[in-house]
Amino acid sequence: MAVSRFSYASMNVMDVEAAVRHYVHVVGLRETDRDAEGRVYLQAADNQDHHCLILNPSRSAGVDHLGFKVNDPADLDEAAVAVTAYGLPVTRVAAGSVKGQGEGVRFPLPSGQHLLLYFHADKIGYATGMENPSPVPPHATPGGRVTHLDHTLISAQNPQDDVKFLTEVLDFSLTEKVVDPAGNTLAAFLTCGHTMHDLAIGPGPDGHFHHMAFGMDSRTEVIHGVDLLKENAVPALEFGITRHGISGVTTIYFHDPSGNRNEFYNGAYLAPGAPGWVPPVVWQAEHFPRGAFYYENAVPETFFAEVT
Repeated sequence: MAVSRFSYASMNVMDVEAAVRHYVHVVGLRETDRDAEGRVYLQAADNQDHHCLILNPSRSAGVDHLGFKVNDPADLDEAAVAVTAYGLPVTRVAAGSVKGQGEGVRFPLPSGQHLLLYFHADKIGYATGMENPSPVPPHATPGGRVTHLDHTLISAQNPQDDVKFLTEVLDFSLTEKVVDPAGNTLAAFLTCGHTMHDLAIGPGPDGHFHHMAFGMDSRTEVIHGVDLLKENAVPALEFGITRHGISGVTTIYFHDPSGNRNEFYNGAYLAPGAPGWVPPVVWQAEHFPRGAFYYENAVPETFFAEVT
């Protein structure tokens, strides 16, 4: 089976128009479509697919599902059989149920969050155009200079259950993990491609969302992103700009108007691209503050407590 990459997050928001303003004028995405259910679709400048983010009208914040692309339509049937055999329910999703997207299969993780695997996505082209394009986006483009939706982190009461499912059934690779003195997994970072992590799992209640990270080309762009947060009075984590020991990236966290956490992020290392080629980096729990926030060597109390 070939799950090739993390493609999009389908997020619940309580005020769709406020969320659109945030993701366009602060984050820097472009609106690409809307549907009859009131959902809004957005995409980053450096991606041709129909969307990397869906905003769903809702009474509460949080994640509806996470979309992952497969390499071949036959992978959908293979995934459905494997997930069913593992004991998790599978729902077939008709083409067009998600606008701009072909048929898919949807199922929960052991921790309750839903994944949707699909093959086809409509192509809308790069923001700079598809014929004689500019090598850089216009400087008048609003928002941060994000290039793509990079990864997401969810919470789980027992992250190891998700790790077992993702590695054994969907062929994800484990790149880094945090363990307690008994060797139990407290947090895990997994990839289905060449990035350091497409999906991360941290401690917390089942079924909840921690953050999604938008990639940028340089640390300079992350700094520019923080300037935008300040100009737009967007509350940010008290640590920032900072660095993670895990993955080594430059980072800043902030929230959309509904409380869903976002991240501007740059500098992760590349993964091998095949399951099991490289052993994961292991962090002992007592060293996790340095792994989470390298400069400060401490984790804010609200960092894992605040989930949607």
